[in-house]
Amino acid sequence: MATIKDVAKLAQVGVGTVSRCLAGKGGVSAKAEQKVSEAMQQLNYRPNSLARALSTQRSNIIGVWLPSLSGPFYQHILQAIEFELRLHDKHLIIANAEEANSNEEYLQHLDYLINRDCDGVLMVCPEIAISDLLIAQTNYPPLVFINHSTDLLSKQSFSVDHYAGGCLAANSLLALGHKNIACISGRLSAQDAQQRQQGFVDELARQGRPINPELCIEGSFDFATSQFAVQQLLDKQLPFDALFCGSDKVALVALSILQGAGIKVPQQVSVLGYDDVDFAAVASPPLSTIAIPIKQMATAASRQVLNLAYDLTLTIPSVAEPRFIARASTQASPYLKIKEG
Repeated sequence: MATIKDVAKLAQVGVGTVSRCLAGKGGVSAKAEQKVSEAMQQLNYRPNSLARALSTQRSNIIGVWLPSLSGPFYQHILQAIEFELRLHDKHLIIANAEEANSNEEYLQHLDYLINRDCDGVLMVCPEIAISDLLIAQTNYPPLVFINHSTDLLSKQSFSVDHYAGGCLAANSLLALGHKNIACISGRLSAQDAQQRQQGFVDELARQGRPINPELCIEGSFDFATSQFAVQQLLDKQLPFDALFCGSDKVALVALSILQGAGIKVPQQVSVLGYDDVDFAAVASPPLSTIAIPIKQMATAASRQVLNLAYDLTLTIPSVAEPRFIARASTQASPYLKIKEG
């Protein structure tokens, strides 16, 4: 196996020159850099990552803090992060905080990543208090937040306009003529769930169709809680002709339970999800949803952490607005058809 000395000998340069080429540091002429590159190819030399880390004082590892590994939402985020890091020859370590029950326990998972010499950390953290994020950012500057927005960390937080997404959901169902609209939110301690729920409720009120509080159920984004929330809504025995769910996962559960209870979707109740994850288009019936740019958001955050950790100047893409995707789980209500006729 070739060594750095072999490369230097073949290229007819010093070992220090080869080291500077590998580290990407200045002080190497274009001619010498070309000779080193050709020697490495000829010898099939691959730099030792540990040795390179020692020479550059960087691990080339980015930590990724996640509140959960379950569900397509986090899978899309991880795919986008891994793709962007790989483009720049960086790697990732994951900390899964699914079992944490407090801010203190959440932040212990951040310590886990920092103690493994990550050059930067991405945190998907809609439920961590902003005060704790500010402390973490002060103590560890190469820190970037995904699906969390705050003016205090505007250059290091990347999110979707979930409030606008909630407004769009309300307007989409109202445009179909629905009058009695129910809602199952995510856990409202999470910033993103709270924002989309608030946008939804506010827009219904602005349009003169304030939602009946009895038709608002706080849920979560796991299957068991979603089942309980949908059943809780049905047990109220209040009429509703449309249901907005705070995620596609909740909406998928709603489709199953509603149809199992003999309620036809969309003939009797339209069901609208949120996210537009992979299974939405192949649900039965295919799920109408509010599509959010999950991968754009994760890509923007990934580029920012690379800029901060490695002094790069990558372009940060803007994050698109939510969009309504019409599929077969929603249709115009009989009320709208009567008006049109």
